[in-house]
Amino acid sequence: MRQTLAAATMALMLAACVGGEQPPDPAKVLRDGAAAMAHLKTVNATLKLTKGVVSIQGFALVSAKTAVRLPADSDTIYTVKQQGVTIGLEVIIAGGHVYLHVPFSNFQEVTGAEATAFPDMAKLFDSSTGLPAVIPAGSNPKYVSTDQVDGKSAYQVSTSYAADLVRGLLSELSSSGPVSARVWVNSSDHLIPKAVLTGAFGDGGTDATVEVDITGFDATVSITSPSIASPSASPSP
Repeated sequence: MRQTLAAATMALMLAACVGGEQPPDPAKVLRDGAAAMAHLKTVNATLKLTKGVVSIQGFALVSAKTAVRLPADSDTIYTVKQQGVTIGLEVIIAGGHVYLHVPFSNFQEVTGAEATAFPDMAKLFDSSTGLPAVIPAGSNPKYVSTDQVDGKSAYQVSTSYAADLVRGLLSELSSSGPVSARVWVNSSDHLIPKAVLTGAFGDGGTDATVEVDITGFDATVSITSPSIASPSASPSP
């Protein structure tokens, strides 16, 4: 009788171990996410500053909404503030040319320093320096939870990245120290729909937080060069 009871107890324990869902390996989750993102041809993304101030060309960045056709074309609308006034600036990068549209004017092609004044959002998804290269390099990754993101199950992983790695994603995110991150990776297709970065990349080395929401994986993207006459410098803010 005692042996039968012990056997039954052992069987129940084994069943619980087999049936209980084990947390995923966070390092593997990040590697799988990077591998899936490396194969993208097109993507949409929204970058939002949720804490701190990051200035670009004298404007305080609020958000950036972009459509990207890899390897190097993008159409981005930057929402920025200056002296309490919010405006939208559109930057199209296509065929190696950069075009800027400010309110109440036509598109202008800009070159040199003017062409690099705004972040090149396509670099965020570059297979050698963007998310596919950086995501697996996180230090001490930890599984946090399984969440619903855009209607899909996604693993949330916390980790941190060296400042130079994040600066390689976007030069505007230049931190004086490590950047903490939370990354969500879909449990099914392993794509990354969301990431949140916090570090000392705000103006004057202050803390700032950026949230990146990614959608439209390999969806149709239309990016065309505007019809203009010749390059010229963009107006000063």
